[in-house]
Amino acid sequence: MRVVLDTNQLVAALMRPPELATFMMAWESARFTVVASPAMIVEYRHVLAYPDIASLIYPELLRAFTSHLLDDIELVEPLETPRVCRDPDDDKVVAAAVYGLADYILTVDEDLMAPEVAATLREMVISVTSGANLLQILDSQVEF
Repeated sequence: MRVVLDTNQLVAALMRPPELATFMMAWESARFTVVASPAMIVEYRHVLAYPDIASLIYPELLRAFTSHLLDDIELVEPLETPRVCRDPDDDKVVAAAVYGLADYILTVDEDLMAPEVAATLREMVISVTSGANLLQILDSQVEF
């Protein structure tokens, strides 16, 4: 399973370890592959460096992200960035999903969840969901 992790879901995963520890563990154990473009990596680093955000993240989780989870991200270089979102900054997320052959975009961004954007993504067999919903999908795939 291939996913594009919007910055809001990365921050949420790092800020609320009790609720989303399972998400981070699933990522660490390669239950899914995170795909991102270089522009998204720059955004991840920029947002995580904001003092107001950095102060809310356990230092150990931030270290885990920067020391090895960041290395687990599969980089894709979109040949172009389609203009589909109201906010042009969100188009890089769509581009990474399209060129990275993602199954899901993990986000709670209303612009990426807009009906017209979701319809465009569905045509490319890409679903928009949250990190919490991805965990439910992963749980439903577990065989006993």
